[in-house]
Amino acid sequence: MLLNETQQTIQDTVRAFAQERIRPQARAFEAAKGYPPALFKELASLGLMGMTVSEELGGAGADMVSYAVALIELASADGALSTIISVQNSLVVAGLVKYGSKAQIDKFLPGLLDGSCIGAFGLTEADAGSDASAIRSRATKDNNGYRLNGSKQFITSGKIAGLTVVFAVTDPAAGKRGISAFLVPTDRPGYQVEKVEDKLGQTASDTCALRFDNLFLEDELRLGEAGQGYAIALANLETGRIGIAAQSIGMARGALEAATRYARERKSFGKLIIQHQAVGFRLADLAARLEAAQQIGPARGRAQGCRIALPHPGLDGQAGGVGNCGNGLLRSDPDLGRVWLSGGIRPGQNLSRCAGLPDL
Repeated sequence: MLLNETQQTIQDTVRAFAQERIRPQARAFEAAKGYPPALFKELASLGLMGMTVSEELGGAGADMVSYAVALIELASADGALSTIISVQNSLVVAGLVKYGSKAQIDKFLPGLLDGSCIGAFGLTEADAGSDASAIRSRATKDNNGYRLNGSKQFITSGKIAGLTVVFAVTDPAAGKRGISAFLVPTDRPGYQVEKVEDKLGQTASDTCALRFDNLFLEDELRLGEAGQGYAIALANLETGRIGIAAQSIGMARGALEAATRYARERKSFGKLIIQHQAVGFRLADLAARLEAAQQIGPARGRAQGCRIALPHPGLDGQAGGVGNCGNGLLRSDPDLGRVWLSGGIRPGQNLSRCAGLPDL
């Protein structure tokens, strides 16, 4: 897919930053199970904490294609960091800008954009995964606000977040129309991180179980209208699929590049292993599949931005097919593993361990 001048500049800038500043430290970040706060400030200085937010509101004013290519570059260097940035942009900032009041935007958006506040998206529960309408967390009316009680599961950035968008039932009799969304500052009494999951991959991005114990929220912290929460959640997740697809492509590209570098270094039977057809052909096939995904992924971002359908079966309204193109390179196809097998632990294996998230 051809990029315009602005999109190409964004891609080049993010690629240089990711490869020079992030990739060399990716394994250290994984070992430390987190990132220094200063790194988020650096990402903010590049406009990556609010890419599609208008310049009038302090954002980068980029389009969805630019957002997709930027995430690809971040994910190629560090899958966990791309997850944090994807949630920040697609699920938190975008929802605040679209559904938030002027007072809410003025209060919370500056911190989200400058990297001083990380956002989390509190939808999933132990008994409510794909069926978001089955959530049980309750927000009951209490004078000029609500009392929030319940729990959430597998929440990205739940520990480091300064603001979590939480979905809870406000009218049990109304079904899907009885769910509302709330902007929950995480320093409020009653916000508890019950557990940080011990994951195989993406350990630098925390995934948490949260609990809310009689947490008071003023009416001014409800996002959108009462009962609009389910629609807000689905709308945000639609944009989030672009991010997931971009992450899949980026991690696949990073892993393929690592495997190719190694194949050009290691020798077997007197020549580089990439010169053996069994290795070279595998890498060539994977490169072709990756190129196809890279053409579709940003195009899906363009379709999302323009509200048009892609001329490709199964991709209108979702990006799962794009994600599968990239993710298959990492997980479903063992060829990359075969290239690394005889060389011990390799950088690409970190990306392989990160590849489970896009499937979810």
